[in-house]
Amino acid sequence: MKRCTLPALIMIVTMVMFSCKPNYEATKAAYEKAMAAAIEKPTITADTPTDDAITEIQPIVNRTTVARERSESVKVIDNGTIERYSVVVGTFKQKTNACGMRDRLIADGYEAVVAQNAQGVYRVIACSYDNKADAEKARRELMEHYGESYIRDPWLLVK
Repeated sequence: MKRCTLPALIMIVTMVMFSCKPNYEATKAAYEKAMAAAIEKPTITADTPTDDAITEIQPIVNRTTVARERSESVKVIDNGTIERYSVVVGTFKQKTNACGMRDRLIADGYEAVVAQNAQGVYRVIACSYDNKADAEKARRELMEHYGESYIRDPWLLVK
């Protein structure tokens, strides 16, 4: 009896192992179907211009025209002063980052300074004016001169 059980057991295990082998063709067909579904094919509609059509590209303008105003106590850490209305173009936790932006603005002709508020945050002030109209005009000029990639949304700091 012991002689028959060992070969029978080996035969059963072998049959189980070879009967469960994966079907390569079925796996390949499922893979190709999934890949075909993953690749989006462009749909052409009546609104889609042809390759030789000339289209005009309009710039996306989503910057606010009205300046945000904020009042907070700041201390100028440079050798400079600020007036009543200041145009803030950057806010940084690290002083070196604020000084880097200030240096670029100075190189471009602005009288930029770095100020620190009560929470320890550094503000880069590009320019400062006594009246609001001049500050808003300078803010618009800064937005036009620098792209949104450098100065996101300048705002006015009111003393």
